[in-house]
Amino acid sequence: MKEISLLVKTEALSRFTTLLQNGIYLEAGQGETLGGLLAILPGFTEEYIGRKVQTIFLNGLPADDLQQQLFGTEAVIALSAAMPGLAGAIFRKDGVHASLRTETAAKLSGTHSKDQPIKIRLKLFNIIAMERGEKILADGCVVLASALENFFTYRPPLLTGIRKIMANDIPVNARELALILHTDTMIQLTVKDSYGS
Repeated sequence: MKEISLLVKTEALSRFTTLLQNGIYLEAGQGETLGGLLAILPGFTEEYIGRKVQTIFLNGLPADDLQQQLFGTEAVIALSAAMPGLAGAIFRKDGVHASLRTETAAKLSGTHSKDQPIKIRLKLFNIIAMERGEKILADGCVVLASALENFFTYRPPLLTGIRKIMANDIPVNARELALILHTDTMIQLTVKDSYGS
């Protein structure tokens, strides 16, 4: 897996957080709790999760219990702040309309080996991505190469505005980056502010 590091203009950094809607990739041990997984992310304190993370989906189903254990081979987790309307009220964790749901993630089960790590795809939306995304990107995260390729396809000014691109600590240009993203599957991505550089 190649390490891609981008040094971007200060004003462009926040725009990269929308990339997190596609997901970052993590690993968790069998039996890890949902809350324990979130706690390893920068800024995801117990207070922040309780106050800002209002909607959690696990494999497409709403999840309320942060002590819920994760099992299996793969899982997709999506985090959102409060969503508007009745749908938002229904899917909000511990919401008064939660009884209107037909199914929750707590009912999921699967076969697994106790020594096999779970591959987690974690998606961050709206204010969650905006408030915590810059730090996650600065610390580095694993993303699909095709997700970043598509991200730049629809936002060409962001690609041309990058001040420095490194691939495995070697400077590359935008064309070389495009080739990497087209041919690789996963990358370790770091996006940092160029302020002071």
